[in-house]
Amino acid sequence: MSGELKETGNMGQVQSPAPVKAKEKKEASMEDYFRAGLLILVGLLLAISVLQFIGSVDQVIYTWFESEYIPIIRAVFNLAVVVFCLYIIKFYLMKKKV
Repeated sequence: MSGELKETGNMGQVQSPAPVKAKEKKEASMEDYFRAGLLILVGLLLAISVLQFIGSVDQVIYTWFESEYIPIIRAVFNLAVVVFCLYIIKFYLMKKKV
Protein backbone atom coordinates (compact mmCIF):
# COMPACT_ATOMS: atom_id res chain seq x y z
CA MET A 1 0.00 0.00 0.00
CA SER A 2 2.96 2.35 0.28
CA GLY A 3 2.98 2.94 -3.47
CA GLU A 4 -0.72 3.90 -3.67
CA LEU A 5 -1.92 7.47 -3.88
CA LYS A 6 -3.93 8.66 -0.88
CA GLU A 7 -6.74 11.19 -0.98
CA THR A 8 -6.56 13.85 1.73
CA GLY A 9 -10.31 14.49 1.85
CA ASN A 10 -10.21 18.26 1.17
CA MET A 11 -10.83 19.48 -2.36
CA GLY A 12 -9.78 16.20 -3.92
CA GLN A 13 -6.06 16.83 -3.51
CA VAL A 14 -3.89 13.76 -3.81
CA GLN A 15 -0.63 13.15 -1.97
CA SER A 16 2.27 11.78 -3.94
CA PRO A 17 3.64 8.44 -2.73
CA ALA A 18 6.67 8.44 -0.46
CA PRO A 19 9.91 8.06 -2.41
CA VAL A 20 11.38 4.57 -2.31
CA LYS A 21 15.01 4.50 -1.26
CA ALA A 22 17.37 2.31 -3.21
CA LYS A 23 19.18 -0.34 -1.22
CA GLU A 24 22.39 1.09 0.09
CA LYS A 25 25.42 -1.14 0.17
CA LYS A 26 26.70 -1.28 3.71
CA GLU A 27 30.23 -1.96 4.81
CA ALA A 28 31.11 -5.44 5.99
CA SER A 29 30.87 -5.68 9.76
CA MET A 30 32.64 -7.96 12.20
CA GLU A 31 29.54 -10.16 12.21
CA ASP A 32 29.79 -10.58 8.43
CA TYR A 33 33.46 -11.56 8.70
CA PHE A 34 32.60 -13.95 11.55
CA ARG A 35 29.84 -15.56 9.49
CA ALA A 36 32.16 -15.93 6.49
CA GLY A 37 34.89 -17.47 8.65
CA LEU A 38 32.41 -19.80 10.31
CA LEU A 39 31.09 -20.84 6.90
CA ILE A 40 34.62 -21.67 5.75
CA LEU A 41 35.35 -23.61 8.96
CA VAL A 42 32.11 -25.60 8.74
CA GLY A 43 32.77 -26.26 5.05
CA LEU A 44 36.22 -27.66 5.86
CA LEU A 45 34.78 -29.83 8.63
CA LEU A 46 32.14 -31.06 6.21
CA ALA A 47 34.73 -31.90 3.54
CA ILE A 48 36.94 -33.78 6.02
CA SER A 49 33.97 -35.64 7.45
CA VAL A 50 32.68 -36.63 4.02
CA LEU A 51 36.09 -38.02 3.07
CA GLN A 52 36.30 -39.96 6.33
CA PHE A 53 32.72 -41.18 5.90
CA ILE A 54 33.55 -42.59 2.49
CA GLY A 55 36.61 -44.33 3.92
CA SER A 56 34.61 -45.69 6.83
CA VAL A 57 31.87 -47.03 4.59
CA ASP A 58 34.55 -48.71 2.52
CA GLN A 59 35.94 -50.38 5.62
CA VAL A 60 32.44 -51.43 6.72
CA ILE A 61 31.82 -53.08 3.38
CA TYR A 62 35.02 -55.10 3.74
CA THR A 63 34.36 -56.16 7.32
CA TRP A 64 30.59 -56.79 7.02
CA PHE A 65 29.86 -56.41 10.69
CA GLU A 66 32.38 -58.86 11.98
CA SER A 67 34.00 -58.39 15.37
CA GLU A 68 35.50 -55.06 14.39
CA TYR A 69 32.88 -52.39 15.12
CA ILE A 70 35.22 -49.40 14.88
CA PRO A 71 34.47 -48.63 11.20
CA ILE A 72 30.73 -48.74 11.87
CA ILE A 73 30.95 -46.37 14.82
CA ARG A 74 33.22 -44.08 12.85
CA ALA A 75 30.83 -44.06 9.87
CA VAL A 76 27.85 -43.21 12.08
CA PHE A 77 29.81 -40.47 13.83
CA ASN A 78 30.98 -38.92 10.56
CA LEU A 79 27.44 -39.04 9.20
CA ALA A 80 26.24 -37.22 12.31
CA VAL A 81 28.90 -34.53 11.75
CA VAL A 82 27.78 -34.12 8.13
CA VAL A 83 24.14 -33.74 9.18
CA PHE A 84 25.09 -31.26 11.90
CA CYS A 85 27.19 -29.16 9.51
CA LEU A 86 24.40 -29.08 6.94
CA TYR A 87 21.96 -28.03 9.66
CA ILE A 88 24.25 -25.16 10.69
CA ILE A 89 24.70 -24.02 7.10
CA LYS A 90 21.00 -24.15 6.32
CA PHE A 91 19.52 -22.49 9.40
CA TYR A 92 22.19 -20.14 10.71
CA LEU A 93 24.54 -19.07 7.95
CA MET A 94 22.29 -18.82 4.92
CA LYS A 95 19.40 -17.19 6.76
CA LYS A 96 18.33 -13.94 5.12
CA LYS A 97 18.43 -10.88 7.29
CA VAL A 98 15.11 -9.08 7.56
